[in-house]
Amino acid sequence: MRSLVLLPIIALASSHAVAAPDEAFHDFAALTGEWTCHGIFPASGKTIDSTLRFEFDLNGKALVKHHDDTSPPAMYHALEAWGYDAKNTRYNAAILDNFGGARVFSSEGWKDGRLVWTSAPEVKPAQHFIYAHEANQGLRIDWEVLKGDSYVVGDTLHCTPQHSSHQASSSTR
Repeated sequence: MRSLVLLPIIALASSHAVAAPDEAFHDFAALTGEWTCHGIFPASGKTIDSTLRFEFDLNGKALVKHHDDTSPPAMYHALEAWGYDAKNTRYNAAILDNFGGARVFSSEGWKDGRLVWTSAPEVKPAQHFIYAHEANQGLRIDWEVLKGDSYVVGDTLHCTPQHSSHQASSSTR
């Protein structure tokens, strides 16, 4: 399974062409560019700082996300590839991280200002990533993990865009 996930991500990461979004990714255009994020691990109260970078690839048919923690110990780094499966009318995401993790998620897309990624059944424990628009073109990202019968927030990031291109594309939200 991991090799199936790795091949598309490696191909996406090696491409350098900037593409306009495909129609399926129209609602994702406001994410492109660089973001600075500050957050917290609610269980411990420890804070976290990260940078995110989103860019379209595969002629606009995929969105690639780079996630890099910047606060000490700055250990987590991940590469994500998001694509649209027209046959099943859902979005799919593959996430690789520097700890050797390879996870697969799916989503129905943006609904009511939220994008919810749900982990595939083989991902244990089950997880969600929930993206939500915030005031002033901000973005909130919650990572939730299944504990017992309910999901608990593992960490929360509040992100702000770093380029004026976000202002021009905010009308797509």
